[in-house]
Amino acid sequence: MDHSTQSQPDFHTFLRDWMIGLEHYHHQLLHHLEFLDQQDEPKLKQLIHQVTTHYHEYFLAKAQVYRQNVFLALSPPWFSSYERTFLWLAGFRPGLAIHVVKSCGIEFTSDQVEMLDRLSVETKDGEKMITDRLAGLERQLVAPPMLALARVVGTEENGIVNQADTAVDRLAEDMEVLVECADYLREKTVAKVMGILTTTQTVRFLAAMAHLQLRIRQWGQLWDAS
Repeated sequence: MDHSTQSQPDFHTFLRDWMIGLEHYHHQLLHHLEFLDQQDEPKLKQLIHQVTTHYHEYFLAKAQVYRQNVFLALSPPWFSSYERTFLWLAGFRPGLAIHVVKSCGIEFTSDQVEMLDRLSVETKDGEKMITDRLAGLERQLVAPPMLALARVVGTEENGIVNQADTAVDRLAEDMEVLVECADYLREKTVAKVMGILTTTQTVRFLAAMAHLQLRIRQWGQLWDAS
């Protein structure tokens, strides 16, 4: 397990360029919403594909980071202190997607309301399962054997340093699995939301998600600068 910060500058650059791309797609989504009567279905679907691909590229890049150093991904220095208040296992809570879609002005059919409600329950169950596993890891972290190992790191006696390193590596591997599960639930929830919506509704949903992310980024930068 490599706990170095070698990927940090690279991800800073990636995120900066990725946010510029997100802002570009946000403008395109808003433009298409403004002129919906002049748009045809294939063009909207192409834009949706481009936006979802853009998000998937973010998840792939982030995965490279947490596979090198999961602890860096859990408290990422490339986000402002304000942005970090929204993090749940290195990203947004999966249920945020459902909250956004229900509050962005979309008129749903009764069937869509029912499907979204079911998805909300399913997503909360998934979040709880991951949170429970995280709580189990946190209990291990403060257990007497782990604390004893932590106190002797830096000394070498009967291989105790190697034992501490092994324990930290094992914890990091377990955390990687949880972050991977959280990312899977995030992407799966967004995909299921989009599967419930019409093409036009999906454009509005993606515009609202991008708007929220860009505003949080902007507020965070202003917060840190003040």
